[in-house]
Amino acid sequence: MKKIILFFAGIALLTNNLEAQAFHKGAIVFDLGAGVTVYKTTIQDEYNSQVWNGSYLTTIRKRIDTTNNAGAAVYPLTIEYGLKNWLGVAARVAYSNYFAEKDSLSGIKTAVRGIDAGLVFNLHLLKTKRFDLPIGLTIGYSNFELASKDSLSSMAKDNGFNYGFAAVPHFYFGEHIGLSVSLGYMVYTYPSILFSNRNDANINDNTNRVFKLEADGASIGLNLVVKF
Repeated sequence: MKKIILFFAGIALLTNNLEAQAFHKGAIVFDLGAGVTVYKTTIQDEYNSQVWNGSYLTTIRKRIDTTNNAGAAVYPLTIEYGLKNWLGVAARVAYSNYFAEKDSLSGIKTAVRGIDAGLVFNLHLLKTKRFDLPIGLTIGYSNFELASKDSLSSMAKDNGFNYGFAAVPHFYFGEHIGLSVSLGYMVYTYPSILFSNRNDANINDNTNRVFKLEADGASIGLNLVVKF
């Protein structure tokens, strides 16, 4: 009888510990916040160019690769569901507003933004009643758009892919409300950016242009957390 009582007492203690954990199967967690990402960008610009070969004009294929840095303010929202006590899946959307300066010669400023939508798979291997440390993998779709305030309203846009990973420690003040800090790394690929303006819906056709953008960078952010 004593062994039976100890057995059920152990089960009850384990159940209470599971219920007290900050993340568990069936939990729904909202993260809404803001952050900053700093990127290293690689631009591959390939196009047709006419050159004089000494006798006549001929068309050659040119390619210019440029490496630079960029930064953006990022505003993400994730909604996670607990599949297991240690595993969650989340839907993620994020809006990115890239830092842009006026051109030093023309004085024209561009507006650059990105919109992400994807899934996050989180492992919750370290958690207590008021603390949870999900480590996640993000895979998703991304839309990129550049709009210039020049006289022709020039545009550049593309759809691409992104992936990355992040550690997002959650600190709860009670059962439902808390804060989280996001520390991550993301990679973006835009394979064929289309250029246009008010007079031409596809400037790329004029030179058979292929413009590819790749970016990867580290991010940090602060989020409000609501858990049910």
